[in-house]
Amino acid sequence: MRPPSPSKCTALFACFLLTGTLLHRLGRAIHYNVFPHPRPTLGPNAALEVDNNRTTTTSIDLVLATTARDDTSWTSNLHIPNLNVVRYIANDASARHRPPRPKGNEALMYLTYLYDFYHHLPDIVIFTHAEELPWHVEGTLLRNVSFALSQLDLQQYFNLRVTWRAGCPTWIDTTKGPNDWDKEEEPFMREAWTANFGGEEAPDLLGGPCCSQFAITRAAVQRQSREQYKQNMEWILRSQWPDRVIGRVWEHMWPRLFTGEPSDCGYKEKESLCQMYKICFAGDRELREYKELWEERERLKEQMSFFRAIWAPGRAKEARGRMLVVKTEIEEGLKIALSNGMAA
Repeated sequence: MRPPSPSKCTALFACFLLTGTLLHRLGRAIHYNVFPHPRPTLGPNAALEVDNNRTTTTSIDLVLATTARDDTSWTSNLHIPNLNVVRYIANDASARHRPPRPKGNEALMYLTYLYDFYHHLPDIVIFTHAEELPWHVEGTLLRNVSFALSQLDLQQYFNLRVTWRAGCPTWIDTTKGPNDWDKEEEPFMREAWTANFGGEEAPDLLGGPCCSQFAITRAAVQRQSREQYKQNMEWILRSQWPDRVIGRVWEHMWPRLFTGEPSDCGYKEKESLCQMYKICFAGDRELREYKELWEERERLKEQMSFFRAIWAPGRAKEARGRMLVVKTEIEEGLKIALSNGMAA
C-alpha cells in the first residue's frame, strides 16, 4: 500500500486542526450561554437591615398577576413582616383567585383583586408580575423584584419602576391616530380614558415609568368606589381590543385611577430611589456612572452570545473577565448608596 502523499497529510492535519479549533470555540460558547452570567447581589444581609426598620403592624398584600405555568416560588423567600401573597391565575378556572376571563393581561387581574378585596384590604397592596427577574426592573434595584420589595418604603401610590427612560416627562401622545402613532397604544388612549373615567377627556400628553408594577395604600384604593373598579372590569370584558393593547392602555391609566393625576413624573429618578428605596446616590454623576455599569454589563453579555463567542472567542473571553469586574463595581456602588440611605 502506498503511503499517503504529503499534500493529503497536510489536508488531514488542517482538517483535524480546524475541527479541534471549532470544538474548542463551540465548548466556550456553550459554557458562556448555558451557565448563567454572575449577577450582582448584596447577599442575605441586605434585606435584613430594612426588615428591622419596618413597622410590624403594617399588613401587606403582594398581588401577583400570573398564568398557571409561572413559577412564583421566589415569593417564599421574601423577608417582609405581615406579607400575604395573593396569586391571581388568569387561565385556571379552579384557582382560588382568578379574573372572570383570561383577558387584558395583568389589568383585569389587578382590578378583580380591587373589587374582590375592597372591604378587606390590608394597609398596603403591591401589584406585580410573576417574574422575580424581569427586564423592566432597573439595575439600580439589581433587576430583582425581591430586592426591590425588601427595600421599598411604602407611602401612597408608587410605581415600582423609577427610571424616566421611555416614560417621562411625556411618553404617550393621545392625539395620535391609527396612521401616525409612535407607540401601539396611542390611537386607543382617548377612547379608553373616556370610557373608564366617566366621559372625562384624555390629556394630550401622558407620562410615567412603565410596566404596571406599583404599590398603593388602602386609603388610595378607597378613594374610588367599589363600583368604579367593577365598571373598569366590565369595560375590559367588553373590549374587542387585543390583550396587549388593553394592558398597555391601562399601564398609563393607573396614576389617574389612584391619584387623580394624569401622569406619574413627579420625582426624578435619583430622588425616587432615595425616597422609595433608601438607595441614595451622592449626586447625578454617581447615579449616571452606576447606570453605565449596567449598560456595559448588557454589552458584555452580547459579546458572549453564542455565535459571537464562536466567531470572536478572544473578545468573549475578555468580556467574561470584565463581567466579573463590573459585577464587583456594581455591588460596591450600590452598597455605598444603601449606606447613604441608612444615614439619611
